[in-house]
Amino acid sequence: MLSRSIWLICFALLFTRFAYSVEINSPEAFISAMSERLQVTLSEAKSNKRLNDVAYVDQIIDQEVIPHVHLEALCKRIYKNHWNQIAEEGKTQEAIHAVVSSLKRTYRLAVSAYNGQKIEIINSKNQKAYSIVRIKINTNGKNDHTIDFAVRQFDSEYKVFDFSIDGIVVSKTLSTAISHQINSIGLQATLDELNNKSLKDGES
Repeated sequence: MLSRSIWLICFALLFTRFAYSVEINSPEAFISAMSERLQVTLSEAKSNKRLNDVAYVDQIIDQEVIPHVHLEALCKRIYKNHWNQIAEEGKTQEAIHAVVSSLKRTYRLAVSAYNGQKIEIINSKNQKAYSIVRIKINTNGKNDHTIDFAVRQFDSEYKVFDFSIDGIVVSKTLSTAISHQINSIGLQATLDELNNKSLKDGES
């Protein structure tokens, strides 16, 4: 259940590819623009048998997905009390890259698992400092999933800074795993391992 939830969380991030295709003036519009284009693009990729093309998927992530996620905000939520050490040792970019590397590995599974699921926005909740926009991935009523996007403006631009699937929050999931690893083998060894895994996976 946990592994399935993780890939669904990362699958959800594919929405961010399309944030600039229409005028964005609200969190709902931000997510709506993504949802309208997502199914078309994934369906085309599926038809062209490109869902298992590692280089193609990585290109989408690097050029179209990552720019619409506020990585520093997300990483602070993931590394938590380790973030001060990361900043003091000048390893901010290395730590961010390690998180991106982790997401990429799961992204490849998420994309290859796409099988025409219907996606729709079902509601949203505006907090004082941010908004939660919920979408539902329909799978013929058998295993429907809800995904909550935490969205707010950073320098007048909407970005995702966290998200969850069926109540499982990505920052908490990664934080638990990464924190345990840091406590076991140290910060640098953890960053090296995460980044090296991504490199090896990309070459496979």
